[in-house]
Amino acid sequence: MADIPVLVCTSGALRGRRIHVPETGGVKIGRSDENHVVIPDEGVSRFHAELIYQNGSLWLQDAGSRNGVFVNGNRVVAHQALKVGDSIAIADHNFAVKWDEPEDEQGESAESAEDKRGKRRWFWPFS
Repeated sequence: MADIPVLVCTSGALRGRRIHVPETGGVKIGRSDENHVVIPDEGVSRFHAELIYQNGSLWLQDAGSRNGVFVNGNRVVAHQALKVGDSIAIADHNFAVKWDEPEDEQGESAESAEDKRGKRRWFWPFS
């Protein structure tokens, strides 16, 4: 059972890519090669957004992007807490927040995966 969040790109040039969010530090997203996740799209700012996973909570922060970052269709102003199941949109790229699944769990039936999902912890920041 994994308690580590991942972003899965569901549309755009990075479709299918899984982005692991480390427990320390963060994941920077943007068009510049200096980011952890580089999105080669003119609609994406050089430094667009950052994901931070800290103390069991996952946060998305807009890094002052020109076109914004959206969670579940709503524009993020400064930062926002995320939970598993949220959808993130950056330009023409969409990402789903999911739990990381070890190699042996990815091939399991939907029923057994659903049983394990019910035992996982959710992100509920108290702020």
